[in-house]
Amino acid sequence: LDRSLIMYGTNMGNSNQHQHYDVPHILVGGANGQLKGNRHLHYDRKTVTTGNLLLSILDMYGINQDKQGDSTDRLAKL
Repeated sequence: LDRSLIMYGTNMGNSNQHQHYDVPHILVGGANGQLKGNRHLHYDRKTVTTGNLLLSILDMYGINQDKQGDSTDRLAKL
């Protein structure tokens, strides 16, 4: 698991409203030393989309994209 990254979650926080924020995700593994473990990260409500998380994960693997879906930026604490 030190070299792997497994992401578990859903794609919507509220499927009735098709919201892409306030979505819980679990990240397991170290992404080859790029992801620090044993933490619970919380972000302000209705501010961070799943696209932001995906952009941050892509950066860990050296894939640089400007945008992913409705992303606004990368995650600072990740």
